[in-house]
Amino acid sequence: MSEATPVQRPRFGASMDIRYADEVASFAGFLRRFDLNHVELRAGYLDVQPGERDAERLRAVAEEFDVSYTVHGPHLDVAPGNVNERLRTAAVAATKDAIELAAAIDARGVIVHGGTIRTRYPDHVREHTREQAVRTLRECAEFAAEVGVPVCLENQRDKSGTRRHTATPDRLAAFLDDVGVGDEFLKLTLDVGHAKATDVDYERFVERFGDRIHVAHLHDNDGTEDAHEPLPSFRSVAADIGAPYNVLEMKSRADVERCVSATDA
Repeated sequence: MSEATPVQRPRFGASMDIRYADEVASFAGFLRRFDLNHVELRAGYLDVQPGERDAERLRAVAEEFDVSYTVHGPHLDVAPGNVNERLRTAAVAATKDAIELAAAIDARGVIVHGGTIRTRYPDHVREHTREQAVRTLRECAEFAAEVGVPVCLENQRDKSGTRRHTATPDRLAAFLDDVGVGDEFLKLTLDVGHAKATDVDYERFVERFGDRIHVAHLHDNDGTEDAHEPLPSFRSVAADIGAPYNVLEMKSRADVERCVSATDA
């Protein structure tokens, strides 16, 4: 009888927000003080800290501090469903760059967004925008399969005047169906703060998508805006989700420390 495959313990860490001026090594060392062992690199952070983008250096940091990586693909000023084809293909190219970096540093996944429709636009524009977003995600997921790193589509939050393709379990499921790429290289990121700000219980995503959820983004808000506040109960929430990679998405080191130091964490 062959030996059973060992069960991987979930990894916990935090995201490097664009606000941070830390070097990746400094941030990894900070996380290890709290027994956290995962770093999510964000494209926006790397864009304003280009010296931190070197793959060899990032691999050395991972080895030195025994941390794993995920990479959040570009999303600031990026519209996967852009009606202008040149701008849409630029978004694909930028995301492919993030996927290539992820492959070079042995990252465990690349977080991507599904895009937005402005509700004031007429039906034919909204339909075209969604079709463009589907094309973008399909191209990125197919490229991810080529290099062997999954992309992880994130549930975004609805807000006034916009409709996100991934804000609810039903919309996310329909979007995945239209992208039409299997779950080996098109996985999911469950953002509990986005779910709360959309008035959707995150457990509905867990019930619907289960093992396809590869990354959990953990933060809190009052239900009215995407505030990215500390979530002291992050470990129990992560246990509900069961994702292998769990990321605190905070605005500061102090907020991360508030989470891990709380008695109910």
